[in-house]
Amino acid sequence: MKTAALILIFFVQTSFAQNPVLSSQSSSSAASNVFSSVRIRLFKDLEQFPVVYGSKMKSISDNMVILEGQKLTFQNKILSTKNFVVKKPNHKYDLIAVVDFNTYVAGVVSKEMPLSWPLEALKAQAVIARSYALTKIQERQNKIFHLDNDQMDQVFAFTNSEKAKKAVVLTDQVILKDSKNRILKAFYHSDCGGQTVPASQIWKGAYDAGTATDPWCQQRKSNEWTYELSKDDFYQRLRLSERPEDKLEVSEDFKKRIQSFKVANAFFPVQKLREIFGFSEIRNSPLTFEENQNLVVFKGKGYGHGAGLCQWGTLAQVKIGRSYLQVLEHYYPNANITNSAMKLSQVMMKDLVFN
Repeated sequence: MKTAALILIFFVQTSFAQNPVLSSQSSSSAASNVFSSVRIRLFKDLEQFPVVYGSKMKSISDNMVILEGQKLTFQNKILSTKNFVVKKPNHKYDLIAVVDFNTYVAGVVSKEMPLSWPLEALKAQAVIARSYALTKIQERQNKIFHLDNDQMDQVFAFTNSEKAKKAVVLTDQVILKDSKNRILKAFYHSDCGGQTVPASQIWKGAYDAGTATDPWCQQRKSNEWTYELSKDDFYQRLRLSERPEDKLEVSEDFKKRIQSFKVANAFFPVQKLREIFGFSEIRNSPLTFEENQNLVVFKGKGYGHGAGLCQWGTLAQVKIGRSYLQVLEHYYPNANITNSAMKLSQVMMKDLVFN
């Protein structure tokens, strides 16, 4: 598969035709801006080779073909004009789209934040989606794809929304950087419940761009949640070798947000518990938990991992007149907001410095 990845990278770099800039951009600006492409995995582990009607197919290796054409779709999902199908060692198929970078950012904005929200909120979303994507492109520069189109990275779909495109154009080249001038992997989530948490407490080695107290989410009652289940079910799903005699204890917290638990000699970060029991059950870092004779009960406020920008808090802030830059400063107090002069297709990714 390493050979297949190198073939794809070479093919994209040598045959990439510049896509037109977003239609809502002015002609004078369009003349001076060029955009690079990004490879997005739209489908993974397909059991059969994807048949895309209307496409022109060209084989570029034993395990890879290119599909090109206009208005292509597969399983009711819009494809790019240039796509790759890769046969993997498990004999399943991935379908990867080559997408103009700004088109990708607009697609993320349209799926990660409601388009009915104010433009200023969408502009904040555009900046963090751009920053996050650039770090993933660097991490996977020698891989077959750069980003997944789901929650594993950022949710993406092609969009015709002029509002999403405008949010991208109005924040063109604005990115977040850390204190060492490296592009920031900007995390974000739905609802912090009143307090964001350090990224390093969720993902080992992640850079902490600061935390924020969020009175807007703290005041809402609709984001409160409770999850309870029987003790037998709880410990069985933890898959411990045997039922522990000790009770569950808090191992680490941050400003009353529980970040990890321990029982016997085992440690469970909250993010791991969310994976085990469901992200819609343990919705974020719990505020309290209780273990009695029959039940284990978690209670909290908010939704999502809790690091970085809070989307519902962003909505509340722009409604009272704050700009997208003020929102970003609030949620990433240790980051720098940079209006970069770089043109993405005119610099090599290896020349950029990432965290």
